[in-house]
Amino acid sequence: MYEQSRQFPQILSADQERSLLLLISQIASITVIVIGCVVILGWVFHIPTLKSVLPGLVTMKANTAIGFILGGTCITLWHRGSRKNHNRRVALICAILVLALGLLTLMQYGFGVNLGIDELVFKEAGDAVATANPGRMAPNTAFNFLLLGSALVLICIPRPNYWAAQFLTILGFLIAFFGFLGYLYGNAFFYRLDKAFTAMALHTAVGFLVLCLAMLFARLDVGIMAAIASPTAGGLMARRLYPAAIVIPPVLCWLILIGWRGDLYTAEMGISLLGILNVIVFSGLIWWNAWTLGRIDRQRLQAETSLKQAFESLEYRAKMQKILSTELATAFSQIRTTMNELEASASATAEQAKAANAQAQRSRSLSSGGKAAVDRTQTGMNTLEQKVGAIAQEITQTQQQAAQIGDISRLVSHLATQTNILALNAAIEASRAGEQGKGFGVVASEIRSLADQSKVLAQKISNLISDIQTAVAATVMVTEEGLETVETGVAIVQEMAEAFEGVAQAIDNIFVNNQNIALTAQQQAAAIAQVVNVMNAIDLNAHETLSKTGEA
Repeated sequence: MYEQSRQFPQILSADQERSLLLLISQIASITVIVIGCVVILGWVFHIPTLKSVLPGLVTMKANTAIGFILGGTCITLWHRGSRKNHNRRVALICAILVLALGLLTLMQYGFGVNLGIDELVFKEAGDAVATANPGRMAPNTAFNFLLLGSALVLICIPRPNYWAAQFLTILGFLIAFFGFLGYLYGNAFFYRLDKAFTAMALHTAVGFLVLCLAMLFARLDVGIMAAIASPTAGGLMARRLYPAAIVIPPVLCWLILIGWRGDLYTAEMGISLLGILNVIVFSGLIWWNAWTLGRIDRQRLQAETSLKQAFESLEYRAKMQKILSTELATAFSQIRTTMNELEASASATAEQAKAANAQAQRSRSLSSGGKAAVDRTQTGMNTLEQKVGAIAQEITQTQQQAAQIGDISRLVSHLATQTNILALNAAIEASRAGEQGKGFGVVASEIRSLADQSKVLAQKISNLISDIQTAVAATVMVTEEGLETVETGVAIVQEMAEAFEGVAQAIDNIFVNNQNIALTAQQQAAAIAQVVNVMNAIDLNAHETLSKTGEA
């Protein structure tokens, strides 16, 4: 393959050639604008070389340069018109101006009038070379602007007519080509129809040729250019032969003409040489095209061979794919069954997770209620502890008051004893006093009696106080035991509250975990359901592919 590529070098593909021609069109349109601008500069700064190329040649008129600038601008904007509609509108205006320029100039020639457009911008001397009217372009130049302006309008309108536009462009190309050949062969008739008319300048003919190429290569997929730019063998041959057919015969004629003018041979000999040279050149061109088409044909044969081998390989791969499809269908069926079971299991897990979530939520509610009850019990126990402590304080105060009463009772008993002794002494003294102390003795006897009663009552009070103190002591003991019991109960309730708090936190954690488990189980069930759907679709496609492969 490497040797073949060395023997037959690669050529541009059809797409590459089309891209190259479009690039040439864009460059040619800019070149025409440059030609017009250079000539305008020559008129502005009075530079003869820019106006006539060589001394003694006819000048390009200012209107001609303006026409080239408008025509090149039209093609340039047309290329950019696909991005902006504004460009297309401006291009159409330029095309209309080109057409109007040619039409008005022809009207001046046809009707013998002067519309004042020839020297509208620049003045020209009356003795200018090959100029019938100062500043007026040649009639063939004006006719070319009329043709090319019409072609540009046909291209830029909303519904372009490329056939007519390309036909008019080819006519304009031939007129400009005749003018160029007139300068090449030294035949003034080709570029100046009559001495009464202005002649076409050399760079005017070149500018028209470049502008025509820009217009012909602007659109290659329609019209006359579609056959030339097609990727077929006919299009390839046309692209190879047309440049040679346009360039080589005129060059051969020019060479023969030079020899004839130099008296190297007669006119008959020159015509014979021209015929022989044309045969040789075009024979070589035909051979070159035959060689190119042969190479393409060999490449086509190689491509067909490669395609045949590829088809055979593809057929073998299709058979292997059928076998693999069968195995794959079986495997997918097994996987689908497994995934269905997994889907059912995941659904059951999700339901169980939901049930566990509900149980955890109920446990959470009960735990919250139990915690609230424990808090209330703890509050009640704290209140009871405070009340029992208050009772213990009251009993302690009662015990102290009973002790004080016992002291008072003992003091009363002591006073009764002393009173009894005093009453006894008073009775003794009263008996000693006789009749005078008899009344006093009665009083002493009564006092003694009262003292005895006071002593008895004080003894009873002392006994009662002893009983009260014994009962209070027992009550204090029981109260202290109750207080200890209450304190123990408070501690137990506190521990129970802390235990319930831990249980509540644990149940909260279980509730959150159950929610996460339920959510994860639901997501897993949904994902497995999607996988099952995909597996069912793949299984169905595999069966369909297998059936189609079997039918094929």
